[in-house]
Amino acid sequence: MAIGTCKLTLKTGTFVKSHLIPLCFSGPSEGQYFIDGAPGGRPTRRPTSWYDRALVIRKGEDVLSELDSSAAIELRKGKLVWSGWSGDSDVQEEVTPNPGEKFGLRTVPGLDVLNLRVFFLSILWRAAASNLPQYAHVRLPANELEQLRLMVLQKNPYPLSFLPVQLTQLTSLGPRHNLGPLKMKLPFKLEVEKEELFLQSYRFYFDGLVANIFFDMSFELYESMSAIYLGGDDSVLAVCVPYDESFQASNIQKHQYEAVTNYPDTMIKLLR
Repeated sequence: MAIGTCKLTLKTGTFVKSHLIPLCFSGPSEGQYFIDGAPGGRPTRRPTSWYDRALVIRKGEDVLSELDSSAAIELRKGKLVWSGWSGDSDVQEEVTPNPGEKFGLRTVPGLDVLNLRVFFLSILWRAAASNLPQYAHVRLPANELEQLRLMVLQKNPYPLSFLPVQLTQLTSLGPRHNLGPLKMKLPFKLEVEKEELFLQSYRFYFDGLVANIFFDMSFELYESMSAIYLGGDDSVLAVCVPYDESFQASNIQKHQYEAVTNYPDTMIKLLR
């Protein structure tokens, strides 16, 4: 491992391998592997999810590992991730349907929502601070990245209006896969007579859970609907959608189709 400056602690030391999405949420099925289709590159096999060898030293990784471990306990306790289920229909009866829509809502009390917020902010920090090609499009202004670094390092969730986090849960099981973060515009309509707003977010996915982290939301807009974001209420509020009807399912199918179309011989070898 190389020696350098830790991007989290700003201390000098020996870099350690650091997963950008915690391995406890992003490992392939036992005995399997991921097919990595990095932008502009030929697909290859990967035995695990992406990690960075030039992001943090041991002290920095200890901070991230502590956040990862506590989040694993909380998210599994709340059955917000597939690895917290004992069956494929555990959360269905807890979802309140939204009439006329494919999605519903689920309220999960009793979780450490502020610590979960810091965990998801740490996922964004890792992505924005990393130089891996799969994360090259995740970037924040220097002053915001520094504010985010300090919040993660100090495990400080405040201010809640800075980079608010909204969760979407997939309520039926799908295949385990490794998908990099996406930059998206999501529609919001607060009142019937008003036009839709389109807010920008970075979308992270793992283990049947989606986190949209918004980076262009005004304080006034956050205040008007703060309860739907992590930390804005004592409970976690998650939008719920079955896997087969989700953007996640259609997007992974799109990636698979493009890989087979562009690199048919390579994909045949990788899938053997």
